[in-house]
Amino acid sequence: MNCPLPCLEDSSDSPANRGSRRRAARSFVHRGGLFLVAMLLLLSLACARPEGASGTIEWGDELTDTERAAVEEAFSAEAIAELVPLSEIFYERITSRRFNSRATFEDPSVRQFFPTVAAYSDYYAALVDALDRANIEFNRPTQVDLLGVEVAESGNLLLELRFIGRNDLPLRWWNAVLLRTDEWSWRDGRWYVIPGKV
Repeated sequence: MNCPLPCLEDSSDSPANRGSRRRAARSFVHRGGLFLVAMLLLLSLACARPEGASGTIEWGDELTDTERAAVEEAFSAEAIAELVPLSEIFYERITSRRFNSRATFEDPSVRQFFPTVAAYSDYYAALVDALDRANIEFNRPTQVDLLGVEVAESGNLLLELRFIGRNDLPLRWWNAVLLRTDEWSWRDGRWYVIPGKV
C-alpha cells in the first residue's frame, strides 16, 4: 500500500504488546483482589465487639453463683429483688447519652438514683472525666455491661462495669472500653448510687 506519509507498522497486535497487556490486566486484578480482601478485613474488625460484649447478654447474666450467694447473705430479699432491674434501668438511662452536656446533667430521671444533688454532681464529674480519659467519643457510652458484684467492707455493693463507646482517637475504628466500679448502697428501703472520690 502506497501512502503519501510514511506508514508506521501497526504493532498493536504484536506478541510483545499482547503479553504486556495480559501482565497489566493480571496486575490490576491482583491489586483489586488484595484491595477487596483488605476492605473486608477492615469491615469485620470495625464490626467486632470486645470479648463478652455481645448484645445478646442480658443484664446480670455474667454474675456467678458465688457472687449471687454473697449478695443474698448481705442484703434482704427486697434489696436483692430490686438490685438487678433497678441497676439495669439506671445504666440504660446513661447509655447513648452525651455526658459533657448540660441536658444530660439536668435530667431528673438520672438524678433520682442519688441521695443528694452533691452526690450526683460528684458522680457525674468523675464519670465524664473517666469517659474522656478512655477516649470514648463525645463522652457517650453506647453500651454498659454488668461484669460482677462484690460486697464491700462498708456493707455497700460494688458493681464491676464495662462501658463501651466509639473510639475518639483518629484512625481507631474499634470501640473504646472503660472498666469501672460503681458503689451502690441500700438505704431506707431503696438503692442509691454512691460517688467515689473526685
